[in-house]
Formats: sequence, structure tokens, C-alpha cells
Amino acid sequence: MNTLKAFTRLVSISGILFFCSMSFAQAESLPRMYTTYAYQGSWEDIGRQTALHFRDTIITTGFVFNNFIGIGADEARDYYEAVKHLIPAEIIEQMQGIALGLNEYWSIPYDIAWAWTLIANLGFDIMNLPELEEETGGCTAFALHSEDGTFLCHNTDNMEANLDMGSLIHYLPDNGDNSFLSFFSPAFVGAALAINAQGLVLVYNVGGRNKNPAAGLPVLLKTRQVMAECDNLTQAVDSFTAILDAGGTYGYSTANFLILDFKDASMARLQVSSDDIKVTYGQELKEGVTYIAFTNEFDDDFSPRDLEGSDNDSSSVLRYRRLVEILPEFEKYDIETCWEILSDSSDGQPTNDTICRRGETYITTLTNIFTDTTAYYSVGPPCEYLPEYDDPMAVDLEQMVKPSIVGTVTAMDRPLGQAKVLLKSISGGGISLKTYSDEDGTFVFNNLESCSYRIQVKKFLHVPKRVFVDYQKGEKLTVDINLSLFNITR
Repeated sequence: MNTLKAFTRLVSISGILFFCSMSFAQAESLPRMYTTYAYQGSWEDIGRQTALHFRDTIITTGFVFNNFIGIGADEARDYYEAVKHLIPAEIIEQMQGIALGLNEYWSIPYDIAWAWTLIANLGFDIMNLPELEEETGGCTAFALHSEDGTFLCHNTDNMEANLDMGSLIHYLPDNGDNSFLSFFSPAFVGAALAINAQGLVLVYNVGGRNKNPAAGLPVLLKTRQVMAECDNLTQAVDSFTAILDAGGTYGYSTANFLILDFKDASMARLQVSSDDIKVTYGQELKEGVTYIAFTNEFDDDFSPRDLEGSDNDSSSVLRYRRLVEILPEFEKYDIETCWEILSDSSDGQPTNDTICRRGETYITTLTNIFTDTTAYYSVGPPCEYLPEYDDPMAVDLEQMVKPSIVGTVTAMDRPLGQAKVLLKSISGGGISLKTYSDEDGTFVFNNLESCSYRIQVKKFLHVPKRVFVDYQKGEKLTVDINLSLFNITR
């Protein structure tokens, strides 16, 4: 086992692990948006589609866990064999689909692809020991319900290298499971920030000290099951407790979850360790206002963490103290209030003690506000993002994925699959996205903002090509690109 310091090193090196957890120079411009896809079919089909578009992320994740943390393929397989009886069959099917996709689309031997998939999805449990870093990584979560609406709000704190490494995927399984929208790194099949078709939404915070740590079901695989199978808050809570009631365990990674059901505005916080769960439901903030709010630490009556004398100045404690201080100060609890709380800073500067965060190691990398009709998000500290772009990104829950620029890549009058397609805004906007063409040569960029874009297409042995387009939000623009082979000279 490695310590949590190894966890920090992993995230810093890879720059891809989209989790709530070296300082870098502040970017000149924050990324505007994340890549968005819709995947449908069987869970195996969905895994294959993920492998086509996110080969680089999956491979790099497995490589980093293996080479920098020392988690080997045999260790991952052994852990999988020990806990696979706890993993839902559909999740195993999705992981197998990722491995098959890496094999079929990218000619990676299946046993290597399967090992990388296991390492990515089980690595955190294999290596995670509950030690406290001097600067706490994690997130800030709160939910509010009043006459002005119902909101679930979340700031994800992570390494700055992760700013542009997330994705939005709308999962549309054909086996009867719920469809759901997930904000997460595509290398993982779990769900950390997600809302399903039943109006059930869930967010994730790193938890505190693990009581009686054991090998078990990774908590983020459980949330993936909850999104797919549960229709309301009661079912979600029962699904979490059913594992323990049946004699199972959760893994080494602990968690705080906030789950909200938009159908009746019910909300609950779940504190999860290997062999125990504590459930806390919404409480009255003031007359007519229900809320839940927390950062990362577990409640003392659940699993107190030894802070070794630093309990008054850890970032998690100070952010929680700040959160409960400012929450009662408002007269109206609407979307503007939620953004104001999430953008809280000290004299305009985000710190480790404010809700909008830019510390020496961690910054706010993603902000989410879920309503019953819209999933809003911003990338990077919201107190910096909103002044730069004026408005957050907004995903319409009635039509989560809207094709914007679509096209076909060809060569010698034939479709060209697995070509890399890069999109970059050239008139401001901070948009830089990547995809790969399907087997039939098609590619798509979804949910784009109005902008002038440069599209560049590359594939080995072909001459790269660039085109420039002007796009207006709401349109569906077709851009077909033909590549030529490099000439062979004597």
C-alpha cells in the first residue's frame, strides 16, 4: 500500500484524474467547456465508444498508476478477483467494453487493455490509506430548497493540471437502466457528479478516516450503479446500505455523498467507510429553507480523524466554517445566490480558506449547480471564470447533447477512421477540444458556443489539414475534410 502522499503525486504527474483531491502558474485563460458525448447501446457498446474517443486518457491513467505508483497488472487482477462479486455485472460489462475498444480500435492486446482498465478503476482503492495531508484536497458541497427553487451545488478542488481533463457523457443504456449525465474523467466507469433521467442527482467529496479499512466495492462504482438503477432518494440510500446488510464491504477510499431528488426536493448526505454508513437528511436553515452543507471531514460521531493539532487550520475545516457562516446571510436562495456562495473569496482573492479556492497545491477545477431543468458548470475557480466569460456553461436536461459541428474525414474517397480531430476557438472563448473519427469517418463536436474555430485533422501517413469555420450557437454545421497521403520520394 502507498500513502495518500502517493495519491497526491499521482494526480500531479498525470494531470488527468478528475477527482476531488504542484502548484502551477495561473493560466492566461481558463478552459471554457468540456468535451461532450452521448453514448448508447449495451454497456459493452458504451465502453467501446469510450475507448474510441478517450484512448489517450485511458492509456495514460493506467501507465501512471503502474509506473509512478507501482500498481502492477497482477495486483490489479488480484484485487479485482477479491471484490468482483460485489461489482454489478453491468459495470463489469462496461469495463470489458473499454478493454475491447482499446483492442479493436487501437490494436492494444486485450490482456494489456484489461489490465489498464482495472488499474484505472481500482487503483485508488489499492493504494489509498487514510492519512491527512497538510493541505487537504477535496470539495465543497451544499444543497438548498426554498420557494426560489431547489439547487445542488458543488466545487471540486483538484490540481490545476486537471483543469481541461474532464468530460461530459450522457449514458443511454438500452437494457432498461436509467440514462444519466456524468461529469467525470472518461478513464473511470464510476460516477462522481451526475444526474439521471429520474431527477436524482449526486455529487462526491473525499471522506475522512476509514474505520476498519478493507478491500471492497469502490464507492464510485456504487454511485454509478445508483445513477443507473435508482429512481428516488429512498432507493439510493437503500442501495448504499444493502451492500453492508448483505455482509459486503466498501473499499479503502472513503467518501461523502450528497444526493438530491428533484421530484420532492428531498436530500441526504451519506458518509461511507468500509463497513459503515451514516445518513443525514436535509435540515432547516431558516424558515422555509432546507439545506445540507459539508466539505470533507467525517462527523466526529461517525469517524473522527486525528488532525494532530491542526484541526483549527486545515483547509477542509476552514472551508466548512466559512460555508456555514455565509449560508444564512441571504434573503433569497436562487441561482444567483448559489453562484455567489460558490464564488466566495477573500477581498477578491481565492484562498485555501474560501469556497472559491486557489491554494498552493489545490484549486477549484470544476463548479456545478444542478437544477431540475439545467446542469450549470464552470471550469476553474468560479470567482475567476465568471468575470472572464460572464456566464457559466448550461446543459439543458431536456436535450443534454446538441450536435454542433459534424463531419466526415475521408482519404482517397473512402471514410478514414481513428483520425485525430482538434477544435480550437480562434476569436476568444477558451475552447480547445479533441475527438477521433469513427470507423465510418464521422466526427462530432457537441454543445459549442458561438465562435470562430480552427479544425485540424491528423492521421499517420496522411498530410494534416486545417479548416476555419464560423459557428453560431444552436446551429448544426457540417464540415467534411479530405486528407491526402504523404508522397513517397526517391
